[in-house]
Amino acid sequence: MHDWAMPTAWAPSIVAHRGDGFLATPFSERCAGLVEAGHHVFLGISPGNGYFSEDRLVALLRWAAARFTRVEIAHPDTDTVACTYLGRGYESGHARARAHRDVRQTVNRISRAVTTVRFDPARLHVAQFSDFYDTSGYRAALDRITRALQDQPAFHATRTRMVTGVLRTTMPADWTPTADQLAVGAEYLDRELPFLLDTPAILGVPASVFAYRATPALAGFLYGPDAPLPAADTQGFVTVEPLPATQ
Repeated sequence: MHDWAMPTAWAPSIVAHRGDGFLATPFSERCAGLVEAGHHVFLGISPGNGYFSEDRLVALLRWAAARFTRVEIAHPDTDTVACTYLGRGYESGHARARAHRDVRQTVNRISRAVTTVRFDPARLHVAQFSDFYDTSGYRAALDRITRALQDQPAFHATRTRMVTGVLRTTMPADWTPTADQLAVGAEYLDRELPFLLDTPAILGVPASVFAYRATPALAGFLYGPDAPLPAADTQGFVTVEPLPATQ
C-alpha cells in the first residue's frame, strides 16, 4: 500500500470530517464541495482485500446512505482481478480461478451487507467495472489515460510504481516483476482509473465522488492544482478511513 498510496509526508489541506465510524478527507476544496453536495458516491471495492469485510461494507454503506442521494458500490470483474495474479507470475488458469473466487466472495459480502443495511433500492446500484466498459464515457476517459501514459513521463512512472507495489504484496522481499508481468498487472489499475477521472459521464449522473480507503499516488495528477490530467469538474475524490473504536 505504501507505493500505491500518496507518500506519508503528504498532508491534505482540507479538513477531514468524522462520522459513522469513519474519517472522510476530500482531496481538494472542489472535492469537498462535491461531497457536501451529496449527489452520488462511487464506493470502489477491491476483491481479495481483507479490509473489505462484511462488517466494513455494512459500515461504508451506512456512511454513504447518510450523505449521498445515490450510491454505486462497484468492484472489478474476474478478468480484471486476474491481472494482479498474472502480474505475480501465476499460470493463466490458476490466476483466473483465484480471481473468480475473490470476486464471488466479494459479491456475496456485498449482497449480505446490502440486506443488513436495508438500503432503498432506488438509491443503490451494485455493479462490476465491466458493466461500463462499452459506454462512450468510459471509452473517452480510457483514451485520455492512455494518452497520458504515452505523453506524461511522470504519470507513467507513478503508475508503474503503484502497480509494482501492489504486485509485490505477498511476494518475497527481493522479488521484482518482469516487464511482461508489470504490463499485465497494470491493466487492473488502467481499467479502474476512468472512474476516478469522469464517473459522471460513465454513469450518467450530474456529479460523483470516488470514495476509497486510501488516496492513490496518482490523485495529484487528477485533482491537484494545475493537474496534468484533470478530472471532470464534476468528479471528486474522498479518502474514507475507519476511526479507531475508541474515538
